[in-house]
Amino acid sequence: MESKEEYQGRVASAVLKAIADTSFVDIDGTTTAYIRSAEVCDALITALAVIMEGAPQCRTRKGMRAMSEAAGRNLLTMMREMEKLRAETGARAFNATVIYPS
Repeated sequence: MESKEEYQGRVASAVLKAIADTSFVDIDGTTTAYIRSAEVCDALITALAVIMEGAPQCRTRKGMRAMSEAAGRNLLTMMREMEKLRAETGARAFNATVIYPS
């Protein structure tokens, strides 16, 4: 059986691939991944709600609050780690902005 980290990595990779694959558009003959951040965030929240609704620990308000707070802490921790890695490597943050030619 795979580890928690391996499973989480496979799921995260599949979700990111699905977002990229769904976001491809043709702009003047060039295929571009145009990721609409607000819509993607809403879709991820919807998917999270579906998963969390079925989790036994989320069947009470107290359990739901604890799970939500833990998810929020994890999100902030991961974002800070990404920011730190970008600073160390000189990489730029993911940029999903597309500038259309006039």
